[in-house]
Amino acid sequence: MKLLNPFRTPSPEELIARELDQARRGLLEAQTARDYASAMVIYHESRIDRLRAQLETMTREEQVQQRLDGDDWK
Repeated sequence: MKLLNPFRTPSPEELIARELDQARRGLLEAQTARDYASAMVIYHESRIDRLRAQLETMTREEQVQQRLDGDDWK
């Protein structure tokens, strides 16, 4: 049975393999962040559309109410 020496210098191949693994993990993290950011863009665009529509509806309703109340003649 061969014992591993934890104090030995890693070979270039081992260093490259570790770095490749780190790069793959970094890519996965970046892809996850991109997916999250894309979803947040869609969420905020949808929220803005909804809020604008609500504001337009409220504004129209207020204008109608003002006309009914006769405020537009003041």
